[in-house]
Amino acid sequence: MIRIALAGYGTVGQGVMDLFHRRKNSLQTRVGKKVDIYYVLVRDENKAREIDLHGAKLTSDAWEIISDESVQVLMEATGDIDLGYVLIREALKRKKHVITANKSVLSRHFEELSDLAEEHGVYLLYEASVGGGTPLMKPLQDLSLHGEIRSLRGLLSGSCNYVLTRMRRDQISYDDVVEEAKELGYLEADPIDDVGGFDTRRKLRILATLAFQGKVEEKDISLEGISGLVQEDISLLSQMGYAVRLLAQARRDGHRIQAAVHPVALPHASFLGSMDGADNGVEFYGENFLRVSFQGSGAGRYPTAHAMLADLEDVLFNLRRKESPLRKTHLFHDPFEVPSRFYVRSTAPLEIALETQLKEDTWLTAPIPYSEVKSLLPPGAVAIPIEK
Repeated sequence: MIRIALAGYGTVGQGVMDLFHRRKNSLQTRVGKKVDIYYVLVRDENKAREIDLHGAKLTSDAWEIISDESVQVLMEATGDIDLGYVLIREALKRKKHVITANKSVLSRHFEELSDLAEEHGVYLLYEASVGGGTPLMKPLQDLSLHGEIRSLRGLLSGSCNYVLTRMRRDQISYDDVVEEAKELGYLEADPIDDVGGFDTRRKLRILATLAFQGKVEEKDISLEGISGLVQEDISLLSQMGYAVRLLAQARRDGHRIQAAVHPVALPHASFLGSMDGADNGVEFYGENFLRVSFQGSGAGRYPTAHAMLADLEDVLFNLRRKESPLRKTHLFHDPFEVPSRFYVRSTAPLEIALETQLKEDTWLTAPIPYSEVKSLLPPGAVAIPIEK
């Protein structure tokens, strides 16, 4: 019998349990063994829960599941950085396969945990950590195997994409859309992790490290969220044929890397510019392929649970390489300097080459490097690069 421990029984954990039991009979038939979720780790054993445990043992003792040698797979969905890290690290040391949705832990400890998994000959899989229901990790590892990826860019926050879509399509203010997104569960009560771009930066760190075969840390990624935008910015750019998106992008030129998370105006008809609502989308550009694109659900109970169960099948059928997909290429990190024309709104005088005045306090600039325009902006000003 293959025993699984499920850590965390919130939105994602309950989704994993529900989908697992819908698929259990088919899975056992194909594996040729009994497979079951034996433990469920929670903080509060008395809390009411929506999804039945299906006979799993409820425990609040993390060491009970870690020390049980009969547990072969840990599915980690705690959402807790410290607890998640300890669980994953100790499970790998005890030669248990690990499947996680915890992007915060991966971003902070990616190299260490990948090395541990390889050292102990077990899987560390994390399809659900970036993109939720959008399959990215497996194809990315295949694409990057020979070091062929030169750049990537994507929309990695369904929450931000929802906010920006509503502002453009329905002419709703930023503050009103954020409140609506909280009520719908797209944003937390304190939304800064999403709207500030921090969540997206963690995801880009993971994707870029895999893509470029060398460490790209959060501190190497320029960061700007969407909280400084107003509905007028979104509407004016939309009239010009552009949709504002929170874009994550990274580029490699030899051993030099530039990476950024920031609002960008993309043509309405482009792949990412046309992506309304809460979807995620990513484009990879390579040496021997022009472009490979992915689109799908960014989050949610069942898309994320589906991604974790897809990883479980890869574990059970031994379909992936156990060697770490990370390599030791030494990368040099430059400021993000890609030149663009910018949409600029400012009530203070500007020291930037301006081409076209759109309104009393709004202009289009001549092409200028991103890092330069940001260094010249006065406090309170907004500058959005425009892509053709």
